[in-house]
Amino acid sequence: MPPFTYRLTPAAAVPFALREQVAETFVAAARRFVVQAGIDRLTIDNPMARGFFSFRSRPTPSAPELAGLLPTGRPGSSGPLPPSDYHDGARVPLDTGLELLREGPWCRLHAEEGFFLHVGERHDLYVGGPTPYAQAAAHARRSGLTVEPVERSPYDPALDETDPQPPADGAFWTAVHSLVAEHGGVLVEERYVGGDQRWHRPTTAAEITRVRALLTPRARLAVWPDLTDDIEAVRAAVLRSERLELLVQQDPDGSMRWSRIAEPWMGRTDYSHPVIRAGAHRRAGLVPLAPADRRPLLSGVLPDADGVVRARWRTNRTPADERRTLLGSLRAGDVVTGTVVSGLDDVGVHVDLDLDLDLDHEWQCPMGFLRVPEMSWEYFEDVAEVAPIGRRIRAEVLHVDLEWERASLSVKALLPDPRRAFVRSHQIGDNLTGTVTKIIPFGVSVRIAPGVDCVVHESEFSGRTFEVGDEVRLTLLGVHLEPRWIGFTPEV
Repeated sequence: MPPFTYRLTPAAAVPFALREQVAETFVAAARRFVVQAGIDRLTIDNPMARGFFSFRSRPTPSAPELAGLLPTGRPGSSGPLPPSDYHDGARVPLDTGLELLREGPWCRLHAEEGFFLHVGERHDLYVGGPTPYAQAAAHARRSGLTVEPVERSPYDPALDETDPQPPADGAFWTAVHSLVAEHGGVLVEERYVGGDQRWHRPTTAAEITRVRALLTPRARLAVWPDLTDDIEAVRAAVLRSERLELLVQQDPDGSMRWSRIAEPWMGRTDYSHPVIRAGAHRRAGLVPLAPADRRPLLSGVLPDADGVVRARWRTNRTPADERRTLLGSLRAGDVVTGTVVSGLDDVGVHVDLDLDLDLDHEWQCPMGFLRVPEMSWEYFEDVAEVAPIGRRIRAEVLHVDLEWERASLSVKALLPDPRRAFVRSHQIGDNLTGTVTKIIPFGVSVRIAPGVDCVVHESEFSGRTFEVGDEVRLTLLGVHLEPRWIGFTPEV
């Protein structure tokens, strides 16, 4: 590690509304360091698809400087997309490298003489090189950033954990040819960046040649048994969900679907559009995701043009890996506790669950999400009434989404349903008094008991008008718990 290393952080906590402004400040500060170092190009090292600390799906950055660099679109019938220019060892112009800092696909950026830029975990940036860069550091401080000397970057390549990988050389491809000739086809996994992969299914020698021409430089390759046309067997395996796996599918036109983390619900067939599709010329398969379960037929790393393998793909366990391990231990119906840490307007709130997440990193994403309809049986105007930031909650797990790394929660699932109590104590024809709580486009909402609201359709008004707060005498017409509906008509 170069002798001069700095950690740049904001002088204060960053509100959500100011995140773009802070990102611009970081990019401007990084530019000062690079210019003082006299560098006009940077080399990408160990790139990630989206973010280093989470692999959840996010849109591809749209900055003009990144046009053509990052993979976009989906594979089509003509085969996989051409290789991306965003790969280990790629040399990019200064402006492109700085946009990578701003936009979020994580990578280390290195240059000659040991200069580097490393994006950290929580609004921090590590910069280093062989000289102190005093002018750039002073400018960063004037812009409102805290600049502190540190012993080393936590992303120093010397700290990488790596597994020895054989080269995907001539001998590797000879073995691929033999497997295709013996089995009629194989599945080739191309990990061109961390946290993402492309899939190829060569079934002939000519297709192997075509696949080789499409591979991204320095990619990690793994060869797996061929996909199967026994779709029911794949569905059954997904329903069992015995380990963390990727679901890979091939459509009748030969195109490979994007892989997804297989979850039990994907094996169900009672949807109008099942995730795992059956039919002529459709194939599917499961590929282990956890490193301990991965035992491919062949593996290797693409060497450079001179035959030397220079890519050193890090295998360090990330916070995202830890989160998935913990989430994988949760099941629907489990009861958890946690603290509300942030909200999304009228959508729901994020909950920091009380799970034993023992990480060396100072920041981690909350793993619970409580949607508004699951907060309470009773009607409320503002989320802050029932789930303010800082409130401790006890909730039931409804669903665990490993791709988005969060558990969907319900507080009201642990509370008695007031409508069921209402049904037990009332019958058709009963007369009740309620209070209008809301005017809606086709009628009014009326509260007839704590936690029990009903809708009175405007066709039942008989020319009357109502305001919020009005008391209304009602006659019970009918009750349906699934779907949840209670019918009333106002008394004349």
